[in-house]
Amino acid sequence: MEKPRLHCVNDKVLVTNADTVLYLRKQHRIVGSLEGTHPANPLQNHYFGLPLILSPEETTLLLEQDAIELEGDQFEWPRSEQELLQYKLFKDFHSRGFYITRGIKFGGDYLLYPGDPMRYHSSHIVTLMNHNQTIPSQQLIALGRLCTAVKKTRLLSTWDPRTNQFTHVSLNWSGF
Repeated sequence: MEKPRLHCVNDKVLVTNADTVLYLRKQHRIVGSLEGTHPANPLQNHYFGLPLILSPEETTLLLEQDAIELEGDQFEWPRSEQELLQYKLFKDFHSRGFYITRGIKFGGDYLLYPGDPMRYHSSHIVTLMNHNQTIPSQQLIALGRLCTAVKKTRLLSTWDPRTNQFTHVSLNWSGF
């Protein structure tokens, strides 16, 4: 397949072709988020269709890999130090073979999948923390309990500027 040309509108990158969606998913482990209404049932809100919207992290990774071309508005991301850390974290897990989606529905930054999310459940909820951030004990307990309730492992990830690497701490509650 030749390099896909994607549309950038108001800082959102849209994939409007189903073959391109499959290509990005199979060849690059890019999931995106389907946002369009389903033609057969446009009033429901459980199943969505094209266009697929790529996250800024997914778009930046694909541009870095020279896997896509953008047309339309200028795409500029990351714009802050925090966004740069988010991208580094996304790229770190992507390089380890994970499929990655947003983790907001479970109170995290990312969800990690060992395979295609159409076939696998997520295994980890990732939260990006500041390097010297302390976590109150009640918040730590809440993070652990939530993960236990949804059968996932919580990863608390921090960027260590001295080593230029992430440190990941996993939380997993177990009964006694």
